[in-house]
Amino acid sequence: MRLEKHLLSILESLHDAVIVIIMDSTIVYVNKAYSIQFGVPAKKIIGKKLKQIEEHSRILEVLKDGKPRINDCSYVHSLKKDVCANITPLIENGEMIGVVTIMKDISELTKMEDELTKYKSDVTKLKEQLDRRNFFKLESHSQLMKKSVQLTKNVADTNATVILYGESGVGKEIFATALHEASKRNNNPYIAINIASIPDALFESEMFGYEDGSFTGSRKGGKKGLLEMANGGTLFLDEIGEMSLNAQSKLLRVIQERQYQKVGGTTLNPLDVRIICATHRNLKEMIKEGKFREDLFYRINVVPIHIPPLRERKEDLAFLTNNIMHDLCLKYGKHVRIDEEVISRMKQYEWPGNVRELVNVLERMIAVCTKSYLDPTDLPEYLFNDQPLYMPSSNPSVHSISTPKMTNRLDMILENAEKEHIEFVVRSSKNKSEAIRELGMSRKSFYAKIKKYQIQ
Repeated sequence: MRLEKHLLSILESLHDAVIVIIMDSTIVYVNKAYSIQFGVPAKKIIGKKLKQIEEHSRILEVLKDGKPRINDCSYVHSLKKDVCANITPLIENGEMIGVVTIMKDISELTKMEDELTKYKSDVTKLKEQLDRRNFFKLESHSQLMKKSVQLTKNVADTNATVILYGESGVGKEIFATALHEASKRNNNPYIAINIASIPDALFESEMFGYEDGSFTGSRKGGKKGLLEMANGGTLFLDEIGEMSLNAQSKLLRVIQERQYQKVGGTTLNPLDVRIICATHRNLKEMIKEGKFREDLFYRINVVPIHIPPLRERKEDLAFLTNNIMHDLCLKYGKHVRIDEEVISRMKQYEWPGNVRELVNVLERMIAVCTKSYLDPTDLPEYLFNDQPLYMPSSNPSVHSISTPKMTNRLDMILENAEKEHIEFVVRSSKNKSEAIRELGMSRKSFYAKIKKYQIQ
């Protein structure tokens, strides 16, 4: 069988488009698949010059340099299609006489790739939005806080055990919640428990649960423990430093074996729980004192995250205050703004109770506020105690009232005398609260006079 006789039949039977060009770029052949895929009848282009139809065609490049192009993908303007082609020189008797190109329409594939790229971009944006939602309350201008938040983000989508260190009120529970919400377990339970609230005698029954009739007074049908309730999700053990040594040994066994047994039960239940711990204590010091198990410490101290106190990130006060006020205004149905002077005054306070204290202070201020704004008169008086706000004059015992120049008006004389007296008392006092007591006036009147006389 001579294949030369059947060459055209072979070319016509191919599903891929075929186009043959001779050296002067004349199109001498296109197969049926070409016409079908690109909607171009053969008689419309056979005999025409390719360089007039597609000036920058890759086929013309092969005509010039004689080098094949394999799996060459490009956009063909005359066809308005993306194509992938194998462009091969036609050689006869050692001489190049033209180019044969087998090509495939990949427009749909390109479109799908574009859609996939857009989908990936949309997914990235959604992840960023979700990330902002999960960690919104942890946004910060402090480098210390940013470092802690970034570490939290890095481990959120893992099963690593995390322990949160920080003073009372810094927001350890907010970190724990963000960790859960940003993890793959976010559709499963999040169970938070303060260890200090569980009596040692009830630790096992609360943590592991119990079977029906396991002890006198037990609930009929038994009870689920915290581990079972948190199955597949996250268990947050707050104040783990308050756990007794007896309870520590039981928790250690559960973490090591990843299974637990209910009180009164005989079955070992598999444990699928991510554990997050938190403490304000120095566990290493407690280990030295024999109050905390070293082996448990190394089990829970896989990823330690230290949360800085509010006094070390006062640059966050304005941001935190605005967020807290937004929630409190919704809670109390009020629309209240806050003066910048209040924020400035807050920055002079050390906030030993951290963010929790800030929330309590703002809630008190909004709850009792009858105005549309908060000013320094609304701040609790204890924030001013022992806080030097003004430098006393070099000789505070000298107190003289200068005679007003060139005026006999009584109201002006009294105003000048009042202004100088207030200035003297303010500069002689440790803080504004002391000045208010010395002057025997209300806080509101005091700040009104300060503003009126522009006393710094």
